[in-house]
Amino acid sequence: MIPQEVSSTELLTQPLVLAVIQSLVAAELKSLRPQQANQIFAEDWSAATQLQSRPGASADLCLQVDSIERMALATALVDFFQLAESGLEDYLLRWNTLGQWADLVIEARRRGSQDLHFLTSGTAGEPKVCAHAWPQLVEEVRFFAAEFERQMPGPPQRLLALSPCHHIYGFLFSVLLAAHWQVPVVRGQAAFFAVQARRLKAGDVLVGYPLVWKHLARNQQPFPPGVLGLTSTAPCDPLLIHQLLNQGLGQMIEIYGSSETAGVGWRCHPEQPFELLPRWEASAQPHQLVDHHTQQQQQLSDALEWQDARHFYPRGRLDAAVQVAGVNVFPQRIARQLAALPGVHQAQVRLMQPHEGERLKAFIVLNQPEQQAEMLVKLQAYCADHLSPPERPVAFTFGTSCPVNALGKPSDWPISSSAEWINS
Repeated sequence: MIPQEVSSTELLTQPLVLAVIQSLVAAELKSLRPQQANQIFAEDWSAATQLQSRPGASADLCLQVDSIERMALATALVDFFQLAESGLEDYLLRWNTLGQWADLVIEARRRGSQDLHFLTSGTAGEPKVCAHAWPQLVEEVRFFAAEFERQMPGPPQRLLALSPCHHIYGFLFSVLLAAHWQVPVVRGQAAFFAVQARRLKAGDVLVGYPLVWKHLARNQQPFPPGVLGLTSTAPCDPLLIHQLLNQGLGQMIEIYGSSETAGVGWRCHPEQPFELLPRWEASAQPHQLVDHHTQQQQQLSDALEWQDARHFYPRGRLDAAVQVAGVNVFPQRIARQLAALPGVHQAQVRLMQPHEGERLKAFIVLNQPEQQAEMLVKLQAYCADHLSPPERPVAFTFGTSCPVNALGKPSDWPISSSAEWINS
């Protein structure tokens, strides 16, 4: 367990730092190589994986990054771990394996790099840096660890991480929580297939999000006794939670928060309100919280309906974001990008209805409707080259005007049998 006073060097061991680096590097490479994103598997890498080829090295152990990509990867690592505070950041351009990078991070944190910066998308869809003080992250994990233990019939034995660990949710509950409990972690596809095949045991904690829970509920296989589930990043359908509990999941804990705030609240039952974490207090200002440590106001992305000073229900986002696979995406911004393409007169993008799927869909009005087949190919190519997988509409409906309601405002549309589907 984490002692009351502990430094990052005692917690962030080489394997845990390496897991974060693998996740972070994979995400950066997918953004730099969008057409090869489906070929990047961080779980296949190791400490020996090289960034650039060296004489006599195996090609299977090399990411083959060019100089521009290497600089981008190094910058991402410097920002995340705040390496500039140690003065060691230049060594990222000299050392060539992921294991050496992990060792460098550990040494940098011995020399003073403590706080962490997580990257998210802001209300305008642009990347936003979210700084978090190390003591607050450790305090949050201590709190949650104690709550989780109260919900489990026995001691925790293993974490199965279905969320990437370079995002704050995955970092808290598959890196810091693993360090606190000193238990092994199964990550990525290996974790998903282990859960899907129900190769689970009492004491397992599953770190997931609503979309992956929905996939896991489809096979309707029972869970063994004593398994705890965590969900975050988006609202989880209460019916889905009850279905999983009926399949034998011991407990599902919902965690409400964001990259900007870390954890804000939690609950054990989907019909109950969320309870504020000890760090936070309700503010007199709407849509804000007060940090107990700093007394600073923190703006929220959602409207909260308060039941009392410590309990609330989230009532929808204040910005225009929706979540696809746990990632914030901005349909209006994507629609503007599509509408700016030559040959497109209007575009509208929305999240699918639950019975349609979990991705985005687009309604397109062309300048020349007879060019639908040609424009579909161009739309597909544009989405593959310029949008991340969660941002890409996968169903395109073409028409003479975008759908509106009786008041003339944009409205939803059904995905008909004539819609064009794209395999993304």
